[in-house]
Amino acid sequence: MNAPEPGTPTAGEGSGYDETPSRPAWLTVILVVCVVVFAAGFAHLFRDTAQEIIDWYAGTTDPTAAAKSLRWITLFVLVTAATFAAAWMGRWVERYFATRTGVEAVAASARGEGRSISLRATWIRSAATWIASAGLVSIGRESAIIETGGAIGAAVGKKSRGRGDALATAGIAAAFAAAYHAPIAGAIYVEEHLGVHRSRRALIFAGTGAIGGHFASIWLFHGHEIFPPVEGSRWRMLLLGLIIVVPAALAARTFLELRVRVKALSIAQRLGMPWWAVVGPFAVIAGAAVATFPLAAGNGMEALRHVPLGVTVTTGLALCLGKLVGTVASIGAGAPGGVLTPTISIASGAALLTVMAAEQIGVMDVDAWSAVVMAMTVGVAVGMRSPIGAMFLLPEMLGDYTLVPYAACIVAVAYVLDRMVDRAAVTLGERLPTGVHDEDA
Repeated sequence: MNAPEPGTPTAGEGSGYDETPSRPAWLTVILVVCVVVFAAGFAHLFRDTAQEIIDWYAGTTDPTAAAKSLRWITLFVLVTAATFAAAWMGRWVERYFATRTGVEAVAASARGEGRSISLRATWIRSAATWIASAGLVSIGRESAIIETGGAIGAAVGKKSRGRGDALATAGIAAAFAAAYHAPIAGAIYVEEHLGVHRSRRALIFAGTGAIGGHFASIWLFHGHEIFPPVEGSRWRMLLLGLIIVVPAALAARTFLELRVRVKALSIAQRLGMPWWAVVGPFAVIAGAAVATFPLAAGNGMEALRHVPLGVTVTTGLALCLGKLVGTVASIGAGAPGGVLTPTISIASGAALLTVMAAEQIGVMDVDAWSAVVMAMTVGVAVGMRSPIGAMFLLPEMLGDYTLVPYAACIVAVAYVLDRMVDRAAVTLGERLPTGVHDEDA
């Protein structure tokens, strides 16, 4: 959910978003409905089929429970192999379809750059992410869902005598809303990456996609809230947020810096080595991280759902350290996948370690789940550089919009801290981790 760099994703007068296709308006309405329903359905199909495979070989659909049930060496080999296979598929797409996948390709098409999303390449990248998900790799699955929603929209638009850019925004918004149970955050995501507010037509398509995807998920595919509700005092939750905001923000920022900078392909090119010679060790590290910390398996949501049931230091270390190492290694290897859920997991792990330390020294009795909800909000604001999206995403994932004001308060503090880090980085001559990346979902 990165905010775009100046001059990147924009929509405006004369853009591809505003180019009206030569088809009847009623046909456009039907196409929007079809794209939205498909995107929402694909979100559920992607998750459910990966879980069925996990259930087949581990006897449970929960990646963390599956990881715990396997022997260390079995888990290590499984995750290493899945990471390498996904990275190989991602490398193939990058070699033959460079710049033709992902949300940024939609923005480029709308700018008239002659680039368009390749549906074939998107299917291959999605298959790679699916293999990683079914193989318990520490990586997010939602990027594949969102990319596919956009690619389907673009393909349908072109087949029906249009540019496909506006329909792609509907597919992206619908996929995000269905994947995260978050229609408002879905619309914000599209705005941050594509700047749709500059085009009335794109804004309508994106808003329709977000709302339609959300309700299609609920009514047609039995979608529901992702996380359990927060219980107890909201003011106490906010106090916990102020206690954990610094470690959560630092953890999220550290992950952001590493996942943007640590790339196996860049290292291989710098050293003059074949790509597989560097990807291999990255895959081994990814496998070792999950084998050592089974709670780091999967995208992170399942591990976070366990927090209300009780936490230990091992839980905090797995979410913070295990998830950080495992996801940096898998993304760095080139495995296509998302980073939003790993980001909130890493921030949550840092928060859990902090509140457990505070409780141990007698500062206060803590509600771990309330602290984690605040930490997840900080993670999105800092690690995804999306403060506006953070205000709504976690309340929507919990199905409780009354949390928005409290999320806004903690986001404001996290935003200030993050900009302080930016200033320090600029002073030291470091490059800021801005721009749009394929894994930003």
